[in-house]
This record gives sequence, C-alpha cells and structure tokens, in this order.
Amino acid sequence: MNTIYKKLKYKYFLYGIVKFFRFFSKSPSKIKNPHFFIIGSGRNGSTLLATILNAHKDVVIPPEQFVLPYAIIRRYIFFFFSSNKWINNVKSLISNPQKTIKWDIDVSTLNSNGKDIPFLFNNIFNTYRNINNSSSRVWGDKSPLNTNFIKYIYPEFSDAKYIFLIRDPRDVALSYRKYLGLDSFRFGIWKWKDSVRSYDYLSKKTDILLVKYEDLVECPDNELSKVTNFLNLSKDDSMSTSKVSADKMGVEKDSHHQNLRKPISSRSVGKWKHELSDKDLSYFTNNIKDEMKRFGYTD
Repeated sequence: MNTIYKKLKYKYFLYGIVKFFRFFSKSPSKIKNPHFFIIGSGRNGSTLLATILNAHKDVVIPPEQFVLPYAIIRRYIFFFFSSNKWINNVKSLISNPQKTIKWDIDVSTLNSNGKDIPFLFNNIFNTYRNINNSSSRVWGDKSPLNTNFIKYIYPEFSDAKYIFLIRDPRDVALSYRKYLGLDSFRFGIWKWKDSVRSYDYLSKKTDILLVKYEDLVECPDNELSKVTNFLNLSKDDSMSTSKVSADKMGVEKDSHHQNLRKPISSRSVGKWKHELSDKDLSYFTNNIKDEMKRFGYTD
C-alpha cells in the first residue's frame, strides 16, 4: 500500500464498495472464542510481543497471514457471488504458502456459515490450534498488514480485543531501511503514521490497549502484566522474558528476527541517534512532528 494507486484503491474506492454492500448484508456473528489483534506499523516489536504471549497456555497466535483483509473485500465486492464460491476462494488463499507463512493446515473440510467472516475465520484459527496440539482458548493475530485495513476488519470483529504496539518512528524507519533497503525509509514513516490513524479510528470505536515498545523491552514484566490483564489471562510463568523462541511465529531463521534468540533488552532503543543523518531527521520534523510529540517521542 505504498503507492498512490493502492491508497486510492483500498482506502477509498474499494472501501466505499465494502461499506455500501455491508449495509445490505446480514450482521456478522458473535463468536464465543476470545480473540485479539496486535496492530502497529511493522518493525515495532509485534513479533516479540506475540512470541511471549504464545508461551501462555491459553493463547495461540499463528504466524502472519495475508488473507483476512482480502477475504473481507472479496466477500462484499462479489456481493452476488454464491457463498460456496467465496468460501472456496478463501480456502485457496489460506492454502497458499505465500499467503499464510508456515501455517500448513488443511481447510478443505472447514465448516462455514454462509458468508459469515467471523464464523469462518474463527474456524480457521481453531483449525490451526488443533493441528498444533494447543489447548488454548484464546486466539490472536499479529499480522501488520491488518493495521492498514482496520476499517475493513473492525466491523467484522467488533468483539475482539485490540492491542496497539507503537515504537519510536525514527527507529521504525531505520529498521525498515536496514531490512528492505534505502528506498524503504519513507515507506517506514508512512507505515508508522498510517498505524496512528488506525489507532485513532479504533479508539473511537472500542477499548484499545496502547503499549510502547520501549516500555516493553525496558520493563517487560510490568507491560506484560498490563497485556494479560487486558486480555483477561491468568498469570503464566511460561511467559519467561529471559529467553523467547520464535518457532511458533515461523520466523526463527529470519535474519531480521535474530534478536528473538536473545534475552529481551533495550539495545535496539534509540539507535536512530547514532545512525540517522540531520537530513533524515528533518523529514520527521517536517511531516510527523505533532504525532511524535503526542506519543512522547520528542528527544
């Protein structure tokens, strides 16, 4: 979504169609399983938070998926298609290894309830849980892509809990540059600013827990206590912050997630102070100064 074309397509044109046909559609079902979404800009520590939460006996968070927003869009723009055609399309997306990283689940016999998105995706997440021998009662999703499509997702999952994980945009942009290359620096800034817009949208609709990455790595026990209380989870000593394993997130071997092999620390906080030029820093001042000040990123 880093081009003007995609912005116009997803934020205005397709959103208008989805909103229109949603008005004429049956209300989404209320699912019994407690569930939550971790949203944010990407490169913001969401994998770290998800990895720690995944150690809780009552929680399962699959690796990232790139299906939910597009399944919602297709459910409405193909309003007159049959339920079976839409459901089969979703199943094909879930089965595509490029759309669900290391999920490896069979959804061919998945139960559905017409074009009911919460019902279908609750079954998808529970299928993942059952295959991975988890006794969890709560499922979560930490796909950063969802943040850009939160206006599509929230009306379908209004009963979900939402956690907004924010990080200093200067460290976010620096991380994007290191991960994706020089041209991604401004893209990282745009992702951060767009995530704040999603946070503001949700704040007007529902309770949302704000967690700062810097607080998470500097005072992990305190922040995790806030998170587990928000999610109505019991204390679980398995959520050790001395060492985390990203095996369940499917990123254990990724070079940009190697810090997950180490004990949690604040070593990645404030790297921008030594690695960004005055020219780089001026871009923040000229474009997101007010947003940074609002979240305490001023020094």
